Amino acid sequence: MTLPDTETLLAAAGLVVTAVLWAVERFLPGRKRIGYRVQMDTAIGMNPRDAHSLVQLRLLRRDQEITDATLALLRFENDGGKDIVRQDYQEPLTVEFTGRTVIGVEVPDANPPDLMGMLTRNGGGLRHSGGRLVVPKVPLNKRNHFKLLVLLSADEGSGGGDGSRPGEVVVGGFISGGRIRRNTQRWGPRKLSLALGGVCIILVGLLSGLLLNKQTVVVNAECATGRLTVDGSTAFAPPMREIADQYEARCRGAQIDVAESGSLSGLGRLSKAGKSAPGGGPAFLAVSDVAAPSIYRRLEGRRVGVILLALVVNERTGVDNLTTEQLRGIYDGRYTNWKQLGGNDLPVSIIGRDAASGTRRAFETTVLRGSEPGTVSSYDCSGKDRDATAHVTRCEVNSTGSLLDAVGRVPGGIGYAEVYAAAKHPRVVGIRLNGREPDIEWGGQRNYPFWTVEYLYTYGQPEDGSLAAKFRAFMGSDTAKNILRKYRHVPCADQSAAPGSACHS
Repeated sequence: MTLPDTETLLAAAGLVVTAVLWAVERFLPGRKRIGYRVQMDTAIGMNPRDAHSLVQLRLLRRDQEITDATLALLRFENDGGKDIVRQDYQEPLTVEFTGRTVIGVEVPDANPPDLMGMLTRNGGGLRHSGGRLVVPKVPLNKRNHFKLLVLLSADEGSGGGDGSRPGEVVVGGFISGGRIRRNTQRWGPRKLSLALGGVCIILVGLLSGLLLNKQTVVVNAECATGRLTVDGSTAFAPPMREIADQYEARCRGAQIDVAESGSLSGLGRLSKAGKSAPGGGPAFLAVSDVAAPSIYRRLEGRRVGVILLALVVNERTGVDNLTTEQLRGIYDGRYTNWKQLGGNDLPVSIIGRDAASGTRRAFETTVLRGSEPGTVSSYDCSGKDRDATAHVTRCEVNSTGSLLDAVGRVPGGIGYAEVYAAAKHPRVVGIRLNGREPDIEWGGQRNYPFWTVEYLYTYGQPEDGSLAAKFRAFMGSDTAKNILRKYRHVPCADQSAAPGSACHS
C-alpha cells in the first residue's frame, strides 16, 4: 500500500480543520453570549427600632423618606466568542426587579469607557418604569463589560404576579445566534471547552505522527503577515489606528502603520507608491474624506463609513447655533464680531484646513457651497499679523488635532472637525447647524448636511492573500464596525444595501 505524500496529508488536514471550525462556528451554542451577574443586592439604611446610635442614615426622595431602599449592582459582559453589534439584539436587555420600583440608575464602570456615554446619553440611554429597567442596544466586543448600580424601593404588598419571588432579579432579552445567561462564576474552564481542547490535542497528535514530525501551521483565514501603511484623512486616523491595533492583535506577524498626512496627500502617496511598485499592488492604502480626483485613474475605492462633522467654536464665543446663511456671512466677512450674531464681544477668527484636507472639501461642498477665503491673513490664528488688509482673520492648519487646538486657544475661534474628536477637546464646543445636531443613527442625519463618506483606496486590485487585501476585508468585520460606531461613524457595511444610502456605490 502506498502512503500518501506530505502535500496530500496537509490538504486533508486542512479540510478536517476547516470542517471542525465550521461545525464549531455553526453549532456551538453561546458563541454570541452576554453573561450577567448580580454582584450586590442589599438593603441600605437601618430600622430606627434597631438603632443604638444617635446617627442614622436617611434616604430622601422628593422630601419623603425611603425606609425600605435597596441597592443592586449588576455586571453585564460579552463572555462569548464573537463581537455583538446593535443588529444582533432582537429584543433589548431588560431587568425586572420584582416587588420593587426603580428610583435611579448609574453606570459606575464600563470597558471601553465609551460604553458609558452610549448607556447614559439623552434620548437613547437607560430607561426605567416601575420595576423594569431597559438597557439600550450597545455594541459589545469580546470581553467588553459594563456595570449598572440601581437604587430601588419596595412596593407595598409586593409579590411577583408572574410567579417570581419578591426581590428577585430577572434579566431578559434576545440576541440572534446566541443567548443571555446568568454567570455563577468568573472565567474558568468549561466542559465543552475542555472536550474541544482534547479533540484538538488528539488531532494534532495524529497529524504529527502521519507527517513524521514535520511541522504544520494553521493560519487564521483573515490574517496575512508583512507591513502595510495606511495614510490619508486626519479625521479618520483615530478609528483607523484602533482597527489596525485590533488586526495586529489577532494576526501575529502583521504590522500596520497609520499616518495622517491629509486625504489628498494620502491619495497622492498611494498613486506614487503604486507606480513604483515592482509587481502587484503596493503595501499601501489611502483613506480619504472625498472621492479621488479623476487624475488618479488606477486607484480603486470602497466606501467604509459615513463620518459626522461639526462646526466648532471656542467656548467663550457665547453661541450655540448658526444658520448656514450666518455661517456664509462669517466666511465672506459680513460678520466679524460674535456680538453681531448674539454672542459675546469677541472678534471672529477663522481656523481652516489646508488644501490637502478632505474635511475642508466636505465643508465647502455640503455647507459653505463655495470656497473658503483664499487669503491666509494670520500666522497665529488670533490676528491679521500676515495681511492687515484682509476682510477676515483666517489661518490654516494641517490636521484635525491642530485645528481643535487653535479653536480652543483663540477666544473667538471657529472651525470644523470630526464630531467625536471635537467632543473630547477642552474649551471647544460643537454648535448646532440650522438648529440640528449630528446623530449616529442614519435617520437622524437626513436633515443634517455636514457629513461625508470615508473611502478606502487601493492601487488597482490588491493581490489575493496579501496584507492589503486581508486588511481591507477586515474593515467589514464586526470588530471594525463597532469601533466605527464608538467614534460616532456609521459603518457602510451596515448601510450599503439600503435604498438611497450614502454608502451605495
